[in-house]
Amino acid sequence: MLRVEGLGHQFDGVEALAELDLGVAEHDVVGLIGPNGSGKTTLLNMITGVYKPTAGRIRFRDRTISGLSPHEIVALGIARTFQNLRIYDRMTVSDNIWVAQHSLLGLGELFLSRADHSRRDREEVERLLELVGLAERRDELAQNLTLPDQRRLELARALVRSPDLLLLDEPAGGMTPVETENMAALIRDVALPGRTCIIIEHKMDFISALCGRICVLNFGRKIAEGRPDEVLKHPRVLEAYLGMEVVSHA
Repeated sequence: MLRVEGLGHQFDGVEALAELDLGVAEHDVVGLIGPNGSGKTTLLNMITGVYKPTAGRIRFRDRTISGLSPHEIVALGIARTFQNLRIYDRMTVSDNIWVAQHSLLGLGELFLSRADHSRRDREEVERLLELVGLAERRDELAQNLTLPDQRRLELARALVRSPDLLLLDEPAGGMTPVETENMAALIRDVALPGRTCIIIEHKMDFISALCGRICVLNFGRKIAEGRPDEVLKHPRVLEAYLGMEVVSHA
């Protein structure tokens, strides 16, 4: 479904990502891990058109998408969440999801659609409110939600587009262990069925529970890829995370 080929990006001459190759098959769930600043979010920003590659290309279902605008990429069936929440604080929970559902419209079309607010649209918003556990808070302002509920809301905002490829950037960031387990269950039961997904997260138990494959970045380059049980024992991964050199005694 997704193929990244020789991808690179520079910020003012500083290499944020280099020579990255990654293939994601339909219905794969891939974990993307690495120390802070390793290029994980940069990769998601390039897949979604926020940044343009300085090298390589990105293909989605046999179409080159590197160079397309974010709106064009969303329209192809790719949606994401953000490490730093992108919800509308002063809108209600329900309206946050509704706006995400219609954000590809122009401003005039948006208001006309709001006036019409078709039954199907309302039903989809209500369905997602139930699925993510926010139905009883539909009329509250988003700024009044707890952090876990705000992350649930952002997940619902991504899911309302019915994406084929879902990109999650630290969906359990800032959560307690219990809250993290609840988010993992929500993603597994609601977000993943029938979808392809890439998940960025620093919590290894979370990643291992959801992802069949892990790709590890360090200093903008891929240093390991494979099953979680293999990758988390890889010497270069241990060195990147623990700051230690692993010596072979073979």
